[in-house]
Amino acid sequence: MAPTYKAPADVAWYHFLHGNVPGHQIDFIYHPEVPQGPLSRQHFGHLSRLLKYIEPRTTSDCAFAIGNLSRDDTQHEPGRGGVALIFGLRIRGARDHAGRQDPPFSHAIVAIERDLDAAFVCRAALEFRARLFERTAVTAEGHGWYHTYARRGEDPAAALPLLQAYKASFDGLPSAGPGTRSLRWAVAEEVKLPGRIVIVHDDDTPFEGIAACAARIAAVLYRSNIKWTALSNGRESDLPNGITIRFLPASEVGPQPAGTPVFPLERVPHDEDELARELFGATPVRGHEGPERGRGWRDQYRGPATSLLVGEEPTRAESAGPSAEMPPPSATKRWPWAGLGAVVAMGCFGMYLLRGANPGAPSAPGSPAQLLAPGAEAAPPSVAKPDVLPLPSPPSEKPPVQEKASASVAEQDVASSNKQAKTRSPKVSRKPPPVVGGPPRF
Repeated sequence: MAPTYKAPADVAWYHFLHGNVPGHQIDFIYHPEVPQGPLSRQHFGHLSRLLKYIEPRTTSDCAFAIGNLSRDDTQHEPGRGGVALIFGLRIRGARDHAGRQDPPFSHAIVAIERDLDAAFVCRAALEFRARLFERTAVTAEGHGWYHTYARRGEDPAAALPLLQAYKASFDGLPSAGPGTRSLRWAVAEEVKLPGRIVIVHDDDTPFEGIAACAARIAAVLYRSNIKWTALSNGRESDLPNGITIRFLPASEVGPQPAGTPVFPLERVPHDEDELARELFGATPVRGHEGPERGRGWRDQYRGPATSLLVGEEPTRAESAGPSAEMPPPSATKRWPWAGLGAVVAMGCFGMYLLRGANPGAPSAPGSPAQLLAPGAEAAPPSVAKPDVLPLPSPPSEKPPVQEKASASVAEQDVASSNKQAKTRSPKVSRKPPPVVGGPPRF
């Protein structure tokens, strides 16, 4: 059994050491207890496969990989999974228990449920690599940390303090806070992704350039629904059940499986949205490019003072203020003026009917009677459907004439109607005379 340790509850990195165990075989050398806290057996199982087979290329001093430890978790939430940064190298000048030269050694740091972005992953990888090479460097006398461990490894009691001191030398690595990010990029279910994507770089490309590109891709995959296994520049085989991103020097590209996309390192986009679209065909999910899923048009234009549902993130228009993506006032307040115009039109039409029923009543200012020319009789109301209410013209300088309106058949009987017709002289034509400003239209 490999020696284990108990990590604090809020630890940012779990350390796993793997390599040749003196008197045993290539196996885990030192690791935390599993399970504990957010670290699960599933995370440990995925990491075991990555650590067992990672192998540096002949043109490189180490292999670097970013592994996905949550790819088969049915309850996995993007932005809150398990990610491992792994370095694999050969210990120069040492021999394993079978006498083989330069035995393999790998060290992984694992973050679970952490807030990981491209800048943080790149910074952590560079500092982790610098400390690893410093601790495993071989001195001029041909000795180093691993050489000392190989001499004491068969005695667990003597090896444990050495392993604890080695792990403590990595305290203070960049650490991220608890995971607060969510799904940002998604691929449609009908999109079929390849099993491998190749990123080609020059043979003399420094590790910093490879790490920066790998960190950008990992940050996108970490917050997507894409099923991925690892990003690696080693020469181990691709893992099944997910997409692998392989970094290859131009001299070792060789023929690739049919349908494998190949991108030059310098052509990988720096913008995350563009990177997700170019490499994986993924697009930003609803809520990062516009209104969230299931929200209506009223919710899209509501102001910032409107309360949100529990757990609901504000849209871009809400967070920016009332001036962002809001329709013009005429588009949102047109219906009250239309209703007011209808009320005014109905009121004027009612006044016109009342004036016709009571000829002796004084004309109200602005009534239809005042709009007629002097001496003209009010025209009977038109049966046509009212169209648009025109603005009233200014009253005439002469005092308005109170004309007599014809009594409605529904309001007076036939006898009174004939009596009024005889008393009027001369007979006024029923044809409406010209009206100043035009006939009233409602």
